[in-house]
Amino acid sequence: MAQQKLTGKAKLKNDLAQQKVRVVQAQDKLNSRINGVPIIESDPKAYALANDAFEAAIKERDRLQGLIDNYKEPEKKLSKFEADKKRQADLLAGTVPPPGSTVSGDPNTDQTGQVDNFDALVKTAREYVKKTLDNKGRLALAEQLKAAGLDVPITGEYTDVLAEKYKQAIINAKGSYNLTKEYSTVDSYLNEQARQVAVLKAAGVGADELPKPFGQQEIYNRSTAEGVIDSIFTSLNLGREASKTEIDTLYKQLQAEQKKLSSISKGSYKMVNGRRVLVQESGLDSRTFLENKVKELPAYKQSQAAKSEKSKISLASTALANGYNLETDFANDLPNWLESINNGKSIDDFKNIIRINARRMLPEAVRNQIPPDEDLSTTYSTYMSNYAKARGIPVSAVNLNEVMSMATTDKGFATSQEFEVKKRSKAWWDGSPEGIAVYTSTINDSLKNFGLIGQGVREV
Repeated sequence: MAQQKLTGKAKLKNDLAQQKVRVVQAQDKLNSRINGVPIIESDPKAYALANDAFEAAIKERDRLQGLIDNYKEPEKKLSKFEADKKRQADLLAGTVPPPGSTVSGDPNTDQTGQVDNFDALVKTAREYVKKTLDNKGRLALAEQLKAAGLDVPITGEYTDVLAEKYKQAIINAKGSYNLTKEYSTVDSYLNEQARQVAVLKAAGVGADELPKPFGQQEIYNRSTAEGVIDSIFTSLNLGREASKTEIDTLYKQLQAEQKKLSSISKGSYKMVNGRRVLVQESGLDSRTFLENKVKELPAYKQSQAAKSEKSKISLASTALANGYNLETDFANDLPNWLESINNGKSIDDFKNIIRINARRMLPEAVRNQIPPDEDLSTTYSTYMSNYAKARGIPVSAVNLNEVMSMATTDKGFATSQEFEVKKRSKAWWDGSPEGIAVYTSTINDSLKNFGLIGQGVREV
């Protein structure tokens, strides 16, 4: 029987597997020896050619991986019956815009006849606020949310609060549109909320006159849940679709969670310091819930993805202990590291890379005193404890890089006296628990010396 020819994503995955073998072969050639002497020393020209081949192999591997990551299955052409059935389902779900309208995934638009793609906006809300908007745009968004009754900091800087409140506004806008079909964009919904807040504020609405709480809940039927579960299995690289037993278990857990009141996204109005405030609570994110439950299954715990996640957590801990953020500072290296670890390389090799990078800016006199496998948080632990005690905060909240700058000199580690001088020169020290205690003690000693404090006289 003739072997079936691979096509689509299956072919790309097969090509990638072969390319990974080529990468290993190219690397072996790069590290080869001639008469026991590394090729880089014995034949530089041959090494240069081998290096070019190695880099080209990696580039092709990354290209194939990119094609797989961004691969979209071609849409199956529907029959007239199937197309009409889908149209009916979309109408019932409220995902089809009114006649002459369009569905948009662009945030905050109020064009005539346009309906925002609320689900797409929810998924990209954080990215939009953090990376798409500049400071001026974030300030305008914060002011718009504030006017609509959402408690957000009025600043152009990015904050998680702003991103979460914007996401909640999108969810509420979707719920409002599904119920009333009146405000088809996030922008028009927020404008209406701002108008209502202004009217009620001008009228001096009392607590007993506040509108009733409102809310919404997205209920997954079994068919929808099954599709989401399969997509989670794919995104976690489990190598197969979910079994019927797994889907039954996960859907049963989801149904139980959906019955809880806490699963409903709620908005309610409360009076705070004489002001009417819209308080919003996020409900159940069904996909996140299902993804967390999938990670509890044996299929995930025994998978390569789970091993990678465990390795990632361990590397992140080492990065943090050396003043780094793993996903930010080693974003380009992390995928290759995890792949190498899965292929049998020791995780300690990559932890030491992090440690070496962290020490490069330190004076040689300091570097020479630190054991190769020691994290900088351990090296500077005494200084960090001193710093934490002075500020009245837990050691876990201490900024390692700031402590290192205070505890390091060109000649080596700072003496306790040198560290104290640098610490007390910081702007925060005067108002810190330690600074206040030192000033209080100094004032009391001075008053005692002048005889102004004694028996029956209360100390400062």
